[in-house]
Amino acid sequence: MIKKISLILIILIFATGFVYASQNINDLQIPKDFSGKKADGQFFMPKAYDNPRFIIAEYNESSHDFENSTLYGFWPSGEKDIYFFSNHQVSDMGGIELVEIDGKKYTVSVLYASTVIDENYLKDSLNYLKEFNTKNNLTPISP
Repeated sequence: MIKKISLILIILIFATGFVYASQNINDLQIPKDFSGKKADGQFFMPKAYDNPRFIIAEYNESSHDFENSTLYGFWPSGEKDIYFFSNHQVSDMGGIELVEIDGKKYTVSVLYASTVIDENYLKDSLNYLKEFNTKNNLTPISP
């Protein structure tokens, strides 16, 4: 009886983990190509060469995005309303912007995992954001 209960618990834990992972799989996958068109309300992302993560999240007015903090630092990228950011532990960095889509504000970021601030990654993140904006007809707005 105890073996059956243990087996059922193990199966339930595995199934719960599988369901959770399948719900969050889009955050882990990078599209292979970029068509520049919307499909089913989703935005296509630029082709990625060095495994950055593209994250689109609804903007929370009370969040501290775009503000220097004990965890993250932000600085201008040279393009209007697009910023670079870095974790102060330099474990991740990239580019971030604020856009408005269908009346709602979203942060769009290109995140690289790196132990050093890499100028090539920063340039790539800026290029990916600019391509994303061009292909999806978006303009960054001021935070």
